Amino acid sequence: MKSLTSFLIISFCTISIIAGSWVFLVPTQIYFELYDRKNEKVILSVPVKYGDTLCLEIEHSFEHIPWFEYYTILEDASFNLDAIAIAGYGAGVPAEMDVETRIENGMVWMEGINSVFDTFKWITSSTYMKTLTLNNEVIFDFRNLPDASFIKGHITIKKGVSFFV
Repeated sequence: MKSLTSFLIISFCTISIIAGSWVFLVPTQIYFELYDRKNEKVILSVPVKYGDTLCLEIEHSFEHIPWFEYYTILEDASFNLDAIAIAGYGAGVPAEMDVETRIENGMVWMEGINSVFDTFKWITSSTYMKTLTLNNEVIFDFRNLPDASFIKGHITIKKGVSFFV
């Protein structure tokens, strides 16, 4: 009986050490999350990789023209604003940026912006905020949120296995 108890304790400890080591040897996974700041809930969590691209589509609130912002996820879990494409110049459009600017297919492209953001903080508009894409695939439609939602976008880093994403 004593040897069975010893065997079970040693087996349990061995399995625990192996399982614990496996969890910590599993690569780190990063997620892009949208978080509702008012009710403190995650409303979107998608796995991403460093170098992935995000595109925010909005409509200019006064000019009513399309506006796209292009970001790259950096290795420090921040977001680099690479480019803006907008269907013209108008109120609130950053026309004085010292970056490469070109016109293509009716859109004014401002590229090489290289402005870094640790997080996104938006007060959404159910009329003017449209979609968010990850690597050219729509992952979220802001029009599904109540108007004037307080949203935060950030990178979350998780080590090991996560069964509840």
